Amino acid sequence: MFDHTLATQPIPGVTPEVFYRAANIYLQKPHVVNRKLFGASTLATFRVRRGDPVDVDEFVDRLRERLSAGGENDGIEKGVREVCDDLGWEVELLPEGVDLNGFVGGCLVLKRLLPRNLNVFKPLEVLAIVDPELKRISFRCLQDEENNLTPKFSFAVQLVEETLSIICKSTPTSDEKSSIWLKEVLFRRLLKWIDNLVQKTDQKGEQISLGLINDLEEYNRLYGELKTKYGTEMVRIWPESTDPRKFVYEDVAIATYLLLLWKQEREESGSDALQSFVDLGCGNGLLVYILASEGHPGVGIDLRKRKIWECFPGNVTLRVESIDPSGNALFPDTDWIIGNHSDELSPWIPVLAARSAYRCRYFLLPCCAFEFDGTKFQRQNSSVSQYGDFLRYAKQISAVCGFETATDRLKIPSTKRTCLIGSERTYREDQFEETLAKIQTFIDSRTPDTTFKARPAEERVRNCTKISRSVVDEIVRIVFEALIAKRHLAEEHFPGKGWNAGGTLAIGELVRLIPADRLAALKSECGGLQTLLRNNHQIFAVLNGTVQLRLPTRRGIGSKTEEELKRKAKKQNRGNRMVDLKERPCWFFGNHPDGCPFEEEDCKFKHSR
Repeated sequence: MFDHTLATQPIPGVTPEVFYRAANIYLQKPHVVNRKLFGASTLATFRVRRGDPVDVDEFVDRLRERLSAGGENDGIEKGVREVCDDLGWEVELLPEGVDLNGFVGGCLVLKRLLPRNLNVFKPLEVLAIVDPELKRISFRCLQDEENNLTPKFSFAVQLVEETLSIICKSTPTSDEKSSIWLKEVLFRRLLKWIDNLVQKTDQKGEQISLGLINDLEEYNRLYGELKTKYGTEMVRIWPESTDPRKFVYEDVAIATYLLLLWKQEREESGSDALQSFVDLGCGNGLLVYILASEGHPGVGIDLRKRKIWECFPGNVTLRVESIDPSGNALFPDTDWIIGNHSDELSPWIPVLAARSAYRCRYFLLPCCAFEFDGTKFQRQNSSVSQYGDFLRYAKQISAVCGFETATDRLKIPSTKRTCLIGSERTYREDQFEETLAKIQTFIDSRTPDTTFKARPAEERVRNCTKISRSVVDEIVRIVFEALIAKRHLAEEHFPGKGWNAGGTLAIGELVRLIPADRLAALKSECGGLQTLLRNNHQIFAVLNGTVQLRLPTRRGIGSKTEEELKRKAKKQNRGNRMVDLKERPCWFFGNHPDGCPFEEEDCKFKHSR
């Protein structure tokens, strides 16, 4: 049995229900903690009624014997049932996503871990045993030799007398990295989840990602194929000034989503014809390139041509054209209208699909919020963000247009990743003209002047990406000096170094320190101080409207501060290899009055001036 404690902390007032809800986040979505994972699928969930408890290692050993004797084709689910029969346990197969709390005897959950990089890692199966009597969830991987995704040894999270712990059988010497990860990453994240649940007991669960995709493993496989097939070369030849690693792989993910969504649609309708599409505001055209290369006939339309267009083959149709959605812009022979960060056209995407044909569908991934006349959308509900309120508005437009609107979250490197999909109508085809009249009445009620005003064709700088480097450096210096003036030594993290970690200041306090012309420059580029600081995340941590220095972490060791865990580290790929951070200079070494708290061999970055 478990006899070694890796991490423990009392949490006064925590209930078993809160513990199970927090632990279930890790069980169902381990990828939010483990950066090697793309996601996880549930193979089976069993409710069990048992006698004496059985150790998770013993159960896995028995299961391995069954699988070895019966062959892989017999399946893990059958093997679990047979082991339970041997132990005298009664088992009942349950639907996915059940509440782990309250089962007499507990439950077994079989998960398949899906790696981000299928060229390096293989999917693995993990067994979790939920023991309500001990208030414990034990985990063990079914494979040992090829396991580089999760700890090779069994471990458990448990709650005993309002104390949270992560335990294992003995001090695991062969997998020290996993021990550090369990203590420094998973345990801290569990504490944070529990704290959030205690503070917000009525908080609703977060919408799952890729909820409309039936087969998560197929998505993972196809994404890997498209990334290799298109992404690697596009990153290499990218002629635009934008970051190719973000934009290329984001469009690869969107293309993967649409290809599988359309495949499911064909399977449900019994059709073999590949769907046609038009991408309005197609930008760099990469999404059009991938979809067209995968056989879907389509066209991309934008106000101006991009350099990357010259790199696409002749079968990719991209047009420079100004669309007037308030006029007679229709696409009657198109199956799907795509609005991928379509800005001023976003509120029009459902309208154009509704007007074009009764069978026309749409996919909308909104970013910036606009009204029908091309002006900025004004938030109606101050209790939510402008983005959240615009999503509500877009759903309202979709409903007026007669669509049964589905929403989903994409797996893309963006904070604005909620998409709207209209594929089914709520009215009969003989009511088409009547519905068009209702749509126009709704548009007229929103904007007195419904004449659409398109943006200028010339390129506009957005989100602080083109602000002069000297201006950025000046603002960074002002903020940095304001923080270290509130001197606070980080002895806990760098004992004996006397390293000044600075204090914490509110965004509002820092705004008052920035010259007016510099603030105006930020705002004119559709960004602001907070955006600039977030873009310099290697220096600053922006949390709940406050700013502080981001503490450096030792090379090869996970983040040691709670603040580090609040933001996901960005993985940047060149081809199929990770970027060596040692290629980048250490900002603190060259700019902090105390230098870097680490020697160069221990620092993640290069020490050079």
